[in-house]
Amino acid sequence: MSKPDILIFLSDQHNAMLTGFSGDKIVRTPNMDKLAADGTFFKAAYTPSPLCVPARSAFLSGLLPEKTMCFENGSVLPGDRATFIHSIAAEGYETVLCGRMHFMGEDQRHGFTKRLVGDMTPLIWGRGGDLRKDLGPYVATLANRYAKVVGGGTSPVLEYDRAVIAAALEYLAAPHDKPQCVVVGTYGPHHTYVAPPELFKEYLEKVPEPVANEKNRNFKLNEILAGKVPDLPDDTKHRIKAAYYGMITQLDSQLGEVRSAWEVYLKRQNREGVFVYISDHGDQIGEHGLYNKTTYFEGSAAIPMIFEGFGVQKGRSITGAVSLLDVGPTLCEMIGAEPLPEQDGKSLAAQLAGGPDQTERSVLSEFLDRSASHGLTPSRMIRKGKWKYVAYAGFENEDLMFDISADPHELHNCILEHPKEALELHDEIYKDWDIPGIIKKSQIMFKHMHLLSRWGAAVDVPESERWLIPEKARQLPVI
Repeated sequence: MSKPDILIFLSDQHNAMLTGFSGDKIVRTPNMDKLAADGTFFKAAYTPSPLCVPARSAFLSGLLPEKTMCFENGSVLPGDRATFIHSIAAEGYETVLCGRMHFMGEDQRHGFTKRLVGDMTPLIWGRGGDLRKDLGPYVATLANRYAKVVGGGTSPVLEYDRAVIAAALEYLAAPHDKPQCVVVGTYGPHHTYVAPPELFKEYLEKVPEPVANEKNRNFKLNEILAGKVPDLPDDTKHRIKAAYYGMITQLDSQLGEVRSAWEVYLKRQNREGVFVYISDHGDQIGEHGLYNKTTYFEGSAAIPMIFEGFGVQKGRSITGAVSLLDVGPTLCEMIGAEPLPEQDGKSLAAQLAGGPDQTERSVLSEFLDRSASHGLTPSRMIRKGKWKYVAYAGFENEDLMFDISADPHELHNCILEHPKEALELHDEIYKDWDIPGIIKKSQIMFKHMHLLSRWGAAVDVPESERWLIPEKARQLPVI
């Protein structure tokens, strides 16, 4: 059996609707559009959790957050839990991480045999947010103060991604004896919302206003979601969106560079390869008045997903729901690697090879909100066919259901109009959902995180695989 080399380009926080191939008429993504035309893309791909570490832990383990209790950005995938990277390395592959994966704690590999560029965020608890001294004026802009610095210029995010791409290009320019599985992880288009000046200026003149708001939808946000709506000036909202669009076009250019280098590498090595583009989750970018992630609206929960190359049909789009959880099982099947046990994800290899679209499959996404007023609130989303159903524990009378095919902006809660379908989805979403167990385990977990944060702030333990931010990355935007 021929075993292809693998390259996964993993961005952070890319709204799936903001690509040319998905139908957006404003954002420029020619390289992603070509990748989609050359391969197969999934129109209904979703994150297993709309937050970075939970999504990435699920991606690597193939398990929903409830199985690993990775619900927070301080969570750690257990060291005795195999990832699909372990499976691929066990087949004789060099497994290479170039850039971001947002690992916490001492294990910065989880199956990767090489790491070319470390992470930009702290690797140890208690050193993030306002405590960071290495970000200069950008402190906390990677976290909760995302609207603090917005514009055109440079930023820690942009400089980090330039370093990641440069390292990836250098690695691909060298010969390698083993088959390769390379993950190129960018920080963008995750905030800080600063784009290269020319791109920020371009999009400042043409980004549209949000479609969804409280005036044109038939439902109110529940108290959890309403608490996430920021009070921002209209000019800041517009600038955030322009910067975000600019970051996507910058990301597209970088993907194009890596793909070109990848094709040269494969030709030089006389190898076949599969190229995958995915993101961990999206960004609301103003829709429904929301920014950032941690919601189940399409902007936050849907992700771009494209496969191209070995074993992949060219020029195909698939409408059935799929998950980021499916990437590992798919790649393992493609190379004949041992699958991980008890996977929540499913292999897409047959569909990629031209098999039938699985239009009636359902996929889940999970999250755990924390607030002073409501404590811990588990939530779940299910997507099946054209339907999406969203439930928050404790807000059972405010469940949402959308017909995504007819209502892509999620303006009309149709739960009362389709009682049969609503009941089926309700029963599926609550099946095996251990709400009391999640809350109890999480309460204990957060006590551990509290102590870990105190420890991390108090001790002088080095972070050897952390990328150091250069002085030039701390310059404020010029526009």
